[in-house]
Amino acid sequence: MKFLICLALIAFTQAVVIKHASNPHAAVFAQLENLEDNPLGKKILDTIALQMKNQSPLSDIAKMLQDLRENLVLQQQDAELVHVAQEADCEAEIYGYNRRIEFASNEITEATMDINKYTSEIELLEQEIENQVIQLNILNQQEEQLREQRAEDHAAYEEREIQTPKVVEALDVIAAKLSAIQPEADAEVVLAELERVGGENPILALVQLASTFSAEKLQSVQAKIGELRASLEQALIDDREQEIQSQLNFEAQIYQIEEQREAIQSAKAEAETKVVQVEHMLAAAKKRKFDAGRELESASNGKKMKEAQCDNWRSLYARDTEQRSTEISIIRQVEQILATKLEGASSYIKGRIN
Repeated sequence: MKFLICLALIAFTQAVVIKHASNPHAAVFAQLENLEDNPLGKKILDTIALQMKNQSPLSDIAKMLQDLRENLVLQQQDAELVHVAQEADCEAEIYGYNRRIEFASNEITEATMDINKYTSEIELLEQEIENQVIQLNILNQQEEQLREQRAEDHAAYEEREIQTPKVVEALDVIAAKLSAIQPEADAEVVLAELERVGGENPILALVQLASTFSAEKLQSVQAKIGELRASLEQALIDDREQEIQSQLNFEAQIYQIEEQREAIQSAKAEAETKVVQVEHMLAAAKKRKFDAGRELESASNGKKMKEAQCDNWRSLYARDTEQRSTEISIIRQVEQILATKLEGASSYIKGRIN
């Protein structure tokens, strides 16, 4: 069975070879058969066959082919003009997108630097404000301590102002009493008198006791009392002067604290104002970066879409150019065959008609 099939194939092949070999127009037939594989070639041959069937002049066929070829050439020329315009459009738009991308990228870089700078400034200012608050608290504590100490010292001074004159007055009374007594009184009488008045009137008791002194000792006691009185009066004067000086020193310290407080509060207020200003600049920088980010995304997406569109245009142009070139080549082949091998072509086309 296989042997019979092989013999049949060999016989068929030989028949085809003999047929083409015996046909003087075999080469033309082969060319035209190849053209049949292309849709345009087949359509042209169908049209030529129809016109030949209708006995149209050969010049009409040639004119048809020429018009068809020239139309394809014009289409290609128009396509090239469109292609040039599209390439210019692509170049211009992509250039614009690149400029936008570059600008947005620079904006993001600069805004990021500003954000870092403003953030650092705010941190430093907030640290400065925190230190100023600590300094103000220290000044408040110092002032409170000074006022408490001044109040205590002044209270002690006022107490001395009350008590010291009383002591001086008592010394005056003692001195007056001593000057009136007679020295070297009877000791037994004096002791009896001391026992009677000692608990109720210590000054009188002291005078009674002094009456037992000799004149010399009594005079010495009176001198000591006088010195003590003078010392107390001088101490009172010195104490008053010291109180005045202490008050002046206190007021000077309070004034100095107030000056320091005002300076620190002023610096603190300035720093707080600066923080608000820098925060506004920081917010603006963040918005600038956000807007630039959106612009970068928009420009990048636009560029991608444009590049895709341009690639599609180029693909279509290349495809259509190749197709038109093929079609023009087919038409030229048909024209050449009709011009140089008309008999063979006519024989082939008549065979198609039949």
